[in-house]
Amino acid sequence: MRAAQVTAYGQAPELVEVDPPGEPGPFSESMAGPAETVEVLIAGINPVDLAIASGKFDAGAPPLPYGPGMEGIGRMADGEIVWFEGAHFPWGSMAERAVISEGSGITLPSGIEPERAIGFGTAGMAAWLSVDWRGQLKDEETVLILGASGSVGQVALQAARMMNAGRVVGMARSEAGREKVLALGADAAISSDGEVGELKDRIHEATEGGPDLVIDGLWGLPAAAALQTMKPQGRLVQVGNSAGIEAPIVAGPLRGGSVSVLGFRNFWAPREVRVATFERMCSMATSGDLELEVEVLPLESVAEAWDRQSRSPGHKLALRP
Repeated sequence: MRAAQVTAYGQAPELVEVDPPGEPGPFSESMAGPAETVEVLIAGINPVDLAIASGKFDAGAPPLPYGPGMEGIGRMADGEIVWFEGAHFPWGSMAERAVISEGSGITLPSGIEPERAIGFGTAGMAAWLSVDWRGQLKDEETVLILGASGSVGQVALQAARMMNAGRVVGMARSEAGREKVLALGADAAISSDGEVGELKDRIHEATEGGPDLVIDGLWGLPAAAALQTMKPQGRLVQVGNSAGIEAPIVAGPLRGGSVSVLGFRNFWAPREVRVATFERMCSMATSGDLELEVEVLPLESVAEAWDRQSRSPGHKLALRP
């Protein structure tokens, strides 16, 4: 079968011909429980895929070579169409077939095409769950979204609005990104460039006194600044680190404000919560109440898609085998 394959850490995958996975069974010694194969219809590409391929991912690096891609939408043997996350190495989702844990797929709701639904998988759930399930947004609270022009940020912004946030502010690097943030309903959009002091002033002014909840897809200096502007008992949900893996955190404001820093990954949410969230987002997208642009490229363009993802495309990228 055709599949993308990572042959060296830090390099884009290449398209190769490989043997397809065998019949469902013990595909890998590292897999827990029974598994099944899925015919991939759409494979999502996410920042985590690039992080894993760097060889420096915090959860470890898979042995080379391997097939990249954690999420996709595919057809099961019985014809059911499912979204899945956690494709098992060495068979990633960026291929004609992938391997997933038995029963782990979420049935695609009727009325939405795979090409749209893929946006509400890994990225959409990271956004919605970080605001709702992990961030516990309360009515009229002020929300600051770091990295608001990316796929996660765009959905998080809309989620905060739908959950009755009082004020929503987005931080984005480019002017075009900030314009997109405002078009999606943010009350203000600010730049992520600058030192901590500049960012603190910007955040304090735009949020009108500081945020209650921060959805952080950047880390680095923006997160450090946000943590120094939080309202008492504020929460920062750490979703991504595109601005750096380290941040110069000052201890005093954390203690003084009883501020919480909450790590987040989708798999920590109970399955029933993830299923309900995916179905809800797909329903709202179908009704026109939730927006996220998805661009689907052919599998043979995997290197191009990889490069574009590394430069933050501002929308969801996916591949079609």
